[in-house]
Formats: sequence, structure tokens, C-alpha cells
Amino acid sequence: MINLIKKKIQKQIKVKYLKIYNTSFMHPKLKNNNSHFKIIIVSQDFLKINILRRHQIIYNILSKELKKVIHGIEIFTYTFKEWIKKKKNKISYIQCKK
Repeated sequence: MINLIKKKIQKQIKVKYLKIYNTSFMHPKLKNNNSHFKIIIVSQDFLKINILRRHQIIYNILSKELKKVIHGIEIFTYTFKEWIKKKKNKISYIQCKK
């Protein structure tokens, strides 16, 4: 699933950095081990685009998977300049209640 997500995003966006984490292990009640993902995308395509619109772009790219397979997704979108400022900060996982 990670490779599919990566290919779909790279087909639509000029990516400088892309990291996808499978966070399904944090949701032990779900049987699908490919249901939750954290995606970090750095692209100059995000220049002058607000965070809401950036996320809409990613949701649109992954719309088929979101309807059928993906239950939860965390999206972090940055321009290169934003990424340089943020990459020193740790991006944490969202913890589900058990």
C-alpha cells in the first residue's frame, strides 16, 4: 500500500521529499494492517497554497483508497523552506484510544 500511495502522489506532484509511515499498528482493534498512514510531503507545488487546499489535493489523489482501504490518514505538507524550519521538530503520531 505504501508503494501505491507513493506512486500516486509522485505522479501528480513534483516531490522533493516524501515519507510514508504505516501507523496501523497503533490501532490494535482494527484487523486491517494497511488502514492508517502518516504522509510527509515536501514540494514547491505547495507554494502560495494554504494547508486546507494542500490536504484537499492529497485527498483527491488518494480518493479511491480512502473510500475502500484507508481508514485514517495524517498529512503533513510543506514547501522546501517550511520543511527546513520544521524538520528539526519531531512530528508525533496521533494515538488512538484503546
